[in-house]
Amino acid sequence: MGNCLDSSSTVQPANNDPPKKPNLLLLEEPKRSYLEENKSIISNGENTPRSQIRRKGFEIRRKQQTIVTFDAPTAVITDKPKTPKDIKLILDSLSKHFVFNGLRRDFSYSVIQEMKHFQLGQSETIFEQNQPGHNFFVIASGEVELLINGNLINTLGAGDSFGDIALLHDSLRTASTRTSKPTCMWGIDRKTFRKSLETLNKSYYIENKSFLQSIPIFHILTQKQKDALAAAFSRFEYAEGDHIVNEGDPGELLYIIKEGSVTCYIQEQPVRRLEKGEYFGEQALLYSSPRTATVIANSSVKCIAIGCKKLNKVLGNNLRQVIYSNSLKIAFDQSEFLQKLSQENMKSLISGMEIKSYTQGDIIVAAGAPKNSFLILILKGKVSANNFSIEKFGCLGDEAVANEITDTYEENIIAEEDTDIAVISGTRFCECIGGKFVKATSNNKILAVIKKIQLFRELGRDKLNEIIEKLAIEEFNDEQLIVEQGTIGDSFFIIKSGTVEVWIDRQMVRSITKLDYFGERSLLFNEPRTATVKAKGSVACWVLKKSDFASIIDEGIRSILHKRIQLQDSNVELSDLLPVKLIGKGMYGNVFLTVHKATNALYALKTVSREKINKYHLQDSILLERNIMMTVDHTFILKLIRTFKDQNRIYFLLEYVKGLDLFDVLREMGLVSDYDAKFFTASLVIILEHLHEREIIYRDLKPENIMVDDEGYLKLIDFGTAKIFSGRTYTVVGTPHYMAPEIITGKGYEITADYWSLGIILFEFLCGNVPFGENEEDPYLIYECILARKIVYPPWIQKNLPAKPLIEQLLSKNPSSRVKGGIENLKTHCWLENVEWDKLLMRQLKAPYKAKLPNLTKEIQLASKSTMSLQETIRRIEGEGMLLNGKKRISLKPGSDHWDSEF
Repeated sequence: MGNCLDSSSTVQPANNDPPKKPNLLLLEEPKRSYLEENKSIISNGENTPRSQIRRKGFEIRRKQQTIVTFDAPTAVITDKPKTPKDIKLILDSLSKHFVFNGLRRDFSYSVIQEMKHFQLGQSETIFEQNQPGHNFFVIASGEVELLINGNLINTLGAGDSFGDIALLHDSLRTASTRTSKPTCMWGIDRKTFRKSLETLNKSYYIENKSFLQSIPIFHILTQKQKDALAAAFSRFEYAEGDHIVNEGDPGELLYIIKEGSVTCYIQEQPVRRLEKGEYFGEQALLYSSPRTATVIANSSVKCIAIGCKKLNKVLGNNLRQVIYSNSLKIAFDQSEFLQKLSQENMKSLISGMEIKSYTQGDIIVAAGAPKNSFLILILKGKVSANNFSIEKFGCLGDEAVANEITDTYEENIIAEEDTDIAVISGTRFCECIGGKFVKATSNNKILAVIKKIQLFRELGRDKLNEIIEKLAIEEFNDEQLIVEQGTIGDSFFIIKSGTVEVWIDRQMVRSITKLDYFGERSLLFNEPRTATVKAKGSVACWVLKKSDFASIIDEGIRSILHKRIQLQDSNVELSDLLPVKLIGKGMYGNVFLTVHKATNALYALKTVSREKINKYHLQDSILLERNIMMTVDHTFILKLIRTFKDQNRIYFLLEYVKGLDLFDVLREMGLVSDYDAKFFTASLVIILEHLHEREIIYRDLKPENIMVDDEGYLKLIDFGTAKIFSGRTYTVVGTPHYMAPEIITGKGYEITADYWSLGIILFEFLCGNVPFGENEEDPYLIYECILARKIVYPPWIQKNLPAKPLIEQLLSKNPSSRVKGGIENLKTHCWLENVEWDKLLMRQLKAPYKAKLPNLTKEIQLASKSTMSLQETIRRIEGEGMLLNGKKRISLKPGSDHWDSEF
C-alpha cells in the first residue's frame, strides 16, 4: 500500500498547447531519418506528443520544517525483542516492496533489527495527510484505517505495511492513518534505515576492495579501476557438497571466498583447500581456457565473483589489455625521458605499440641494430646483455629515441625468462608524439600553460597547436623593457627562461618567472598596457603576435572569446546595475534581468533573502552552490561572476543566458533527428566531463535544468543539488524520472549516476518520452518502473535505431559499465565517433534549433529611465509574495557571523 500513502506533488503542467510539427529544415542527415521513414506509423506524419509536464526534483534543501512532526506521537515505542514469527512476518511484508526486495538477505535482517515496536490504542492517529513522512510500518496485530480528505478508503491488518516511500525522502503523506482497534506495529524511520544501508554498503564495498588488493592480477590496476570493480561483483551462495566449478568446463568467473571453505580436486583427487579471502578461477579473466580443477563447497559457502564480460564493460577492455596499458603507463613514469610526455602523447604511443612475447633465450634485439631504431618497454620478465639487465617496467632505447642517438648495440639482447614487451619503431614514435622528442616536450610545456588561460580555454587542440606553431622566441637583456605601461599592446608572452619584474606606476609589484605569462588581453583588445614588464637578467620568451593570432581565430571564435573575457569582469558592483525585469521566481529566491549602467552589458541577478536562508536552514546549501559555481568555468555552463551580500540578502551575479530551456525547445522541435540528438548529447558529455574532472556530481540532469542559448548551444544551469564528492555518496536527491537505480536503493553512487540521467535524456530526445514511468506522477510507481529496468521503445522506433546501443549502455544496471572505463571510451562510442568535438566546443557546428527571441531594447531603455532602484524593485517583488495569514512577514534579519564570513 506504500504507493497510496506517500507521493510528492512535484510535477506540474507547463501548458496545454498542442505539440508542434517538426521543423524539417533542421534535420541535417543526408539520408532519410527514421522519423521520415516512419511517418505512416507516427500518427500519419504528426509528431508523437511530448509530455507537457515539467518534472521537478525533490526540495532536498528544505531542511527542517517550521513545524516539526512525528509519526505515531501517542504510541508506546520500545526495543521489544523479535521472535522468529515476528521476523518472518516482517520479511514477508518487506518482500512486497521495491525499497526492500532488492536487498541482500543479511541487509534485510540488519534493517529488521533496527525496527522499533509501536503500541497504540483504538482511534489513535499515526500520521496526517499532507504532513512530511518519517517512518515505514509493518502491522503485527490490530487494524489501521487509511483516509483521504477524511474519507475511509481502505483498512489494513496484520502483515500489511505502509509508508515505505518515507524511507527515501520526506515527501508529504497522501493519506491519513489511524487505528480502528488496539494495534501493534514494527516501524523504522528514514534516518535509521538510510544509515543502516549506508553502513552495510560501505563495509561491503571496503571488503570487496580489500579482496581485490589480495589478488596479484589486480595489483596493476589503478585505484579508480579497482573502485569500479569493487562495485561490480556478484554474490553467490552454495550449500555443502555443491560443485562451484567443474574440471573441463569453460572458465568464465573469478571467485573470492567470503565465508566458508572449498576443496579443489584434479581428476577426483583433492589437491588444495581454500578458506575465506582466498580465490580461484583467475585464469578465466585472462584466457578462454577450460577449468583445470573441480571446486566443491565443504560447508555453507558465500562467494563474490566477476566474469570477463562484466569486467570488460567496467574497464572498457579485456583484462590483459588493461594490464598491458597500465604497465606501459608505469614504465613511462619510471623513465626520466618518457615521463616528460603528455598524457595525450602516452595514449597515442600505447595505441601504436605492438605487444610481443619471447621465451627464455630468445633474441629480442640483434647486435648491430641502431639504438634509436626501437623503443622497448618490458611488461613481464627480464632482458639482458653482458653488461646490463632490464626488469619489468624498464625501458630500452628511451634515451636514444629521445636524443636521436644512432650508436648501435654491440651484442644481442636476450630474454632471461619468459618475457612480454611492447615495442615501437623510432619513426613511428615521432609520428605518435607529433614530431621530434625535444620539440614535442617543449610544446607540451607551452600547451599546459595556455590551457590555464581563460582566453584559450575554449579552443580545441588543433587551434592550440596552430597557436604553438606561431610562437616565436625572443631574447631580452638585463633591464630591457619588454612591455611598457600605457602603450597599446600587440603581443602575448610566455617566459621560457629567466625572471621579469612587473611595475605599475613606477612601483615594482611582483616578479614572475619560467612558464608564467602576461599580455594575453592584447590579442583581442586595443587597450593600453596596465603595467610595465622588464627583464631581470637574461630572459627568453615565447611570443605570439596579435596578427598571427588573428590569422588563426576567425570572427565567430573571436566573438565567443570576447564574451567569455567580459564575463571575467569581477569589478561589477550592485550599484552599477539597473533592474530590467523579473525573469525567475522560486520558493527561496528571485532572478532579475539587470543591465550595467555604463557598459549596457546584461546580467542575471539571483537574490535570496536572509530571512529565508535562516528559516529554511539554507546556509550550507547556498555556500556549496556558490563554491561549486566558482570552481567551474566553461562555455556550456552558466557562469557565476561574483557574489554580494548586505544586511537583507545574498546576491549571485550570473551570466545572462538569452534563450529557452531545453524542455521548451524539445516541445517546439517535436521528435528530433539523429543528428540533433547527437549534437545535444555530445554537448552534455562535454559538460559532464568538465564537472567530473573537478569531482563535481550534478545529480539532477534533466531538460528543465539545461538552457538553449540564442546561438542554439546548451548551457547547464542550477547547481542547487550538485556536490563536490570523494568516493561514494548516499543522499536521495534528484528528479524521480531521471534518478539512477543506485540512488533509489541506497547502495551508494558516484558520477556514473549522472550518465544514467544522460541515458534517460537521450531516450527522451529520440522517443518523445522518458523510458520509465512516463505517465506516472507518484514517485513510488516511478521508482518501481526504474528498478524493473524494462526499456520499452515506441512501436515506430526502428529495431536498429543507431543510438540504441548507447542508450542501453548508459542505462546499464551496473553503474561502472555506463562509461566503460572512462569518459574517453564514451566519447569514442560508435554512435558518437563522427562528432567533431573541438568544433562543437568552439561553437562551429550548426545548432539544431535557434529560438525567435524577443528584442529587449525597449525594456532596457525603459529601465534606464526608471526612477525605481534595484533594491526598491527587489523589495517590491519580495513584498508581493510575502503575505502569511493575511499579514506582512516580520522584518528581514541579518544572517549569522558564520554566514557573513563565508561571503
